[in-house]
Amino acid sequence: MFLSKRANAKINLSLDLTGVLPNGYHAIHTVMQSVSLCDTVSVDTSFTGVTLRCDAPGVPLNEKNTAFRAAALFYEALGAAPAAAIEIKKRIPSQAGLGGGSADAAAVLDILNELHGFPLNTPKLLEIALKIGADVPFALLGGTRWCQNTGEITAALPHAPAFVLIAKPEAGVSTAQAFQKFDAGAPLRHPENDTLLYYFAKGAHKEALLHANNVFEQLLEIPEGEAIKRAMAEAGAYFTSLSGSGSAYYGLFDTAEEAERAKEKLLTLVPFAACCETVQKGVGPA
Repeated sequence: MFLSKRANAKINLSLDLTGVLPNGYHAIHTVMQSVSLCDTVSVDTSFTGVTLRCDAPGVPLNEKNTAFRAAALFYEALGAAPAAAIEIKKRIPSQAGLGGGSADAAAVLDILNELHGFPLNTPKLLEIALKIGADVPFALLGGTRWCQNTGEITAALPHAPAFVLIAKPEAGVSTAQAFQKFDAGAPLRHPENDTLLYYFAKGAHKEALLHANNVFEQLLEIPEGEAIKRAMAEAGAYFTSLSGSGSAYYGLFDTAEEAERAKEKLLTLVPFAACCETVQKGVGPA
């Protein structure tokens, strides 16, 4: 049996670091949003074992890959021998803070569950997802969601419609260095979490964003960041931010035309820029 699905990227509409949990992981408080920029994930269950192919160079094709681990953990939960040939067509840039690897893993879980007749309910799938990574439960559910701690606490919010421009500079970032700065007590301007959740819950998204920010922007040094955000704002973006721990930035626009015009300008500054829109699913039909 064979099935393909879209694995949608995500952006963080706000992202706060709130401390360190007893297990040593950093606790987060974030509002995440699925967008239509996506990878396409296909699975064929007529093979023995787990194999993985991907059209992007440098992507690991073994248990280091989140999609590969998703298949292995699915069959472990099922109590059955693995049988999944996975193929990923990458469109979400890697190391960008857009959740591409998490989206691919979520798509594998969703596809395998459907191909096998839905043997696992949503709570069980989310339990498996959390073993793979903090963003995988969100990627499985998608939409607009508040997520807390390491991804195990999540709640749906009203859809936040917008046209989105994503731009990724060539330079990478050191997330480990950012966490070290946080642990050392770097002074931060935190988002007003209670207030932004109040407005998000009412569907008043633009009002909510007045109280949002991504603290990683204060912990990372991305030379092109301010120029990218300025170009987006000058082109009509009503909100701009780093996504996740970067290095991709995004701008939110009222119209697709504004986003497309901004994209042409951004392509003179960065090697990757793509227009998309917010969506209400993390995994969807191909």
